[in-house]
Amino acid sequence: MVSRIVVHRPNEFLSIKHLGTVKVSVKERQSADGEDWAGAFENYTLRETNGSSTLTIEMDVKDEYRSYFQETWPKALSKLKGITETEERFDRYRTRKSA
Repeated sequence: MVSRIVVHRPNEFLSIKHLGTVKVSVKERQSADGEDWAGAFENYTLRETNGSSTLTIEMDVKDEYRSYFQETWPKALSKLKGITETEERFDRYRTRKSA
């Protein structure tokens, strides 16, 4: 993917604008694949409420890619949740140990 970070507010919001794809180290913005992604956005919003975090993902996707993301996003988000919960436990342990 060839993309640009449009908005980055740490721990709050990330917006990515896709410009095209990369094939064999060449940026493709005018090929069929490049045009499928050109102008598409991926937005990530992180909210914390009562000590619980919620990640909301909004993504421009053509119908032909929808099933791929419906299958892969839950797996990726499950891994992300595991990583963040492990880091959170480690941070709490490190804080208690050094106190």
